Amino acid sequence: MSVGDLIHPAEDWDPAVQVAIVAESPMRWYAAHLLLFIGLLLFVPGIGALTSVVASRRPRAGYAARILMFASVGALSGVFVSEMLLGRFIAAGANREAAITLFNVFQSPAVFAALVPGLLAFFVGTALAVFALASPAGPFRWPALALGLGALLIMGEIILAQVRLSQIGNIVMLIAGIGFARLLPRAPAGAADVT
Repeated sequence: MSVGDLIHPAEDWDPAVQVAIVAESPMRWYAAHLLLFIGLLLFVPGIGALTSVVASRRPRAGYAARILMFASVGALSGVFVSEMLLGRFIAAGANREAAITLFNVFQSPAVFAALVPGLLAFFVGTALAVFALASPAGPFRWPALALGLGALLIMGEIILAQVRLSQIGNIVMLIAGIGFARLLPRAPAGAADVT
């Protein structure tokens, strides 16, 4: 996901501006979202391992975080695939008006509003995991706080359409993931079992 975000072009909530940005380099837009999609799929086992540690400390929070974060994979996948489609649509020669229409349809309440609960599920699930792992002092505190910071930066990018925020956020989350991966083998028995 970090690599995909690092090559990600600028974003804008205005459909005409966004289509113009994508039209400058549609295959770069496509590749960035393809890498984000692949990165999200590679994050799935980490969600299981992370929420198992949360569940070993706070079972309800761990269960809720697991359900919310897994549910968010569907919504995030939908966003990444639709963005991939936009890049390929423009690369295939779609005219500007058709591309703007496609972008508008994706942002319409009929489509995007259906994804919002799933997108919010990621941030709520992450907050539950961060709170459960960061509130007691211990080895999981720093990666949990880094994970939370990364998620906040990504949320800021979604709200403000400022790609730099998600670029930083994804790198911070990568560092948090490495921290968790180093700590998981030393976790108490049963804490890292993915059930």
